[in-house]
Amino acid sequence: MMNQIFNLTFALVAALMSSPVAVRAYTSDFDKGYDQGQKKAMNIWNYQYGGKCTHISDFEYKVNDYIKSHYWWYSSDSSFTKSFDKGAQAGMKHVLQQYQTHCHDDYNNHDHGDNIDVGMCSGLGKDAASEIAQNYAAKYCPNSPSLTSLFHNQYKEECFEVGLDDCKGAINDELYRYCGHYVNDYQVVSNLKSKCKYSVKDYIDDSLH
Repeated sequence: MMNQIFNLTFALVAALMSSPVAVRAYTSDFDKGYDQGQKKAMNIWNYQYGGKCTHISDFEYKVNDYIKSHYWWYSSDSSFTKSFDKGAQAGMKHVLQQYQTHCHDDYNNHDHGDNIDVGMCSGLGKDAASEIAQNYAAKYCPNSPSLTSLFHNQYKEECFEVGLDDCKGAINDELYRYCGHYVNDYQVVSNLKSKCKYSVKDYIDDSLH
């Protein structure tokens, strides 16, 4: 894994060094911003998230938040600021897309047990354990129906939290799967992730009566 991270980082650095922006003086404010944006995104990925694909969703949020707080231009800004910020946004998003593609390809190139849905299988195992325990409780713990109900409600709450996090984390990969590319519109992705709350709740209510 460390070798993969090093190789990817080295390849991206080499690509940046070989680009026209890196080997010549900046020809425009956009170019300068683009270069700064690329460098900032790579620093965030390597130093805050360790270059690990498990943090790709966090990285996406961080890049979008950084753009909004540092490279967001307004109509009243100078032409220099507008051009620089547009370049910085493009540079950060370019690096984000590179890592998203890498992590997506890396995931698909690994053996995942012939596409076995590990989460579903694990859930079935837990459901079986729950049924066994409930059958035992019905026979040997007749005085604890309220406790059984409490555990059931607690299980649903914990299941909802896990499912909600997984739903939000999987949105962009599912968009890639159905659209053929990642959607880098922060507002669109955020709106889609907000739908997870209700969808996950409905799934759990249907599955855990």
